[in-house]
Amino acid sequence: MKIKGILFDKDGTLIDFFSLWLTAAERAIPEFLAEQELPQDEETISYVMEAIGVCDGKVDPCGALAYKSYREIAADIRAVFARMGVLIEHSDSELGKRLEKIFQRIVTEKNQEYIPLGNLKELFQELKEKKIYIGLATADTYESAKTCMKRLGVLEYLDYLGADNGIVRPKPAPDMLEQFAERFAITPREVAIVGDTANDIQFAKQCEAVSIGVLSGVSGKKELRGADYVIDSVEYLLPLLEEEMKCQKLY
Repeated sequence: MKIKGILFDKDGTLIDFFSLWLTAAERAIPEFLAEQELPQDEETISYVMEAIGVCDGKVDPCGALAYKSYREIAADIRAVFARMGVLIEHSDSELGKRLEKIFQRIVTEKNQEYIPLGNLKELFQELKEKKIYIGLATADTYESAKTCMKRLGVLEYLDYLGADNGIVRPKPAPDMLEQFAERFAITPREVAIVGDTANDIQFAKQCEAVSIGVLSGVSGKKELRGADYVIDSVEYLLPLLEEEMKCQKLY
């Protein structure tokens, strides 16, 4: 396996997903409903949370919150109210922008803690020493992702930051991987995609990149069964690249 570039997912892969996004959703959804003058009773909030993949404090690895863009999450929320006979006038795009604004304010607050899933500085330094390009491919917005990486002290190591900017299509569309590969004159087969959801694995597979699933996020082995490799966390990435040890081949 000759890897010249690695694209990392962010949430659940490099940083703890639950402490950031589960808490953010519990604050953002009621605020969003209030802003849109939609019902905000406990039952309705519960329906909406379930629609985006949150139930009883647990996150569905295939649910919207785990991997979808704000526009896609907004569409799922619209569907909830449509089933209730409540029509929302704004487009999915406009609703997505309003939802994004609320979430981004919450997750970039000055006191917001980002919990790294390993020693990211050490990992990125070693990858740099091996002449491996490092990129980020996230469903989050560019500014939010940049803020997170900066606070973690690893922004300087990134050669590419792919995020939801309204132009590049979100994963699993191949846009970010194609941009990354083209920028550094490498082929998709020389890129490894590291992520914690089936969406990340699909993202890699359709471009024939190497797929590496991590168990540090929302998914278990069942959801990541299509990956080329599965490791516990990015802490085990270097041993995998060097020796293909401490991993489980799923083919």
